[in-house]
Amino acid sequence: MLSLRNMNNPGIRKFTAVLIACMFLLILSAGVQSVHANGSSPLVETQWVADNMKNLKLVYVGFVGEQNKMQYEGKHIVGSAYLGMQDVMSAMTATPNKVNFEKIMGQSGISNDSHVVLYSTPAANPFIPTVYWLMKYFGHDKVSIMNGSLDKWLREGRKTDGVPPKITSATYKAAADTKNMHADAAYVLNNLKNQGTVIIDTRGPDEYNGTKPIDYIKAKGHIPGAKNLNFYPTNRNNDGSYKTAAMLKAAYEAAGVTKDKEIIAYCESGPRAADSYFALKELLGYPNVKVYVGSWMEWGNDAKYPVEK
Repeated sequence: MLSLRNMNNPGIRKFTAVLIACMFLLILSAGVQSVHANGSSPLVETQWVADNMKNLKLVYVGFVGEQNKMQYEGKHIVGSAYLGMQDVMSAMTATPNKVNFEKIMGQSGISNDSHVVLYSTPAANPFIPTVYWLMKYFGHDKVSIMNGSLDKWLREGRKTDGVPPKITSATYKAAADTKNMHADAAYVLNNLKNQGTVIIDTRGPDEYNGTKPIDYIKAKGHIPGAKNLNFYPTNRNNDGSYKTAAMLKAAYEAAGVTKDKEIIAYCESGPRAADSYFALKELLGYPNVKVYVGSWMEWGNDAKYPVEK
């Protein structure tokens, strides 16, 4: 064992400094590996995408309305496939639809070994993390979201194309869900009083409080005990890019959403909850995060489920 007297020896001091440095690097490396275990980072910056385009499959994820498809056709990153919002939601069903997922992956030219980078405009389009969540759910590990999306890409003056590329269809085989990422209504109901579970409602306050008129959902309000953490101001900066881990940690922990808890996120039909999944699981490293995909569309339309205002 080193004594204080030995520490005065220059050789011992040098050895100790090297030892501490090595330990620090090992700790840092372990943290990086937990994020990059499959060789890809969940969140990538525009410069990284520009530097690695030849090895990536870029996918522009559609938003609401045909206007967004026209935006894609007029301006997108060179070589990007287009994945429409309606196609995405055909797979993001209460129990995610494997057949439809394989179809949309294949028609986008995505194979099982593709490293997919997702982007769109607006930058905070929640269908981007929806595709991310679906890909993870069905066993596709090499997928990333481009931070700031097309909005940031354009602000930086990077090259775009106005000609939709010819996409060669691929054969895609989805794996079964083995990642414990999904909660159904029965699971949520059984955990309403579980002190180890936190349910977060990622909708806006008017939806959470039941003051927003929505004619296709019978009940107004929220799941009993759910905490309202609107996905956009909680997870995103004003420009739609993701907040730093420190900012996210502060926001979630202040609401009692801590790493030792099981987290179940929901919204109206899954996309906004998928964004909070991404923030909690991928950016903060929370170990146990689930999305209740049926969300308020299912819960609020079935009288057997309790509602709170």
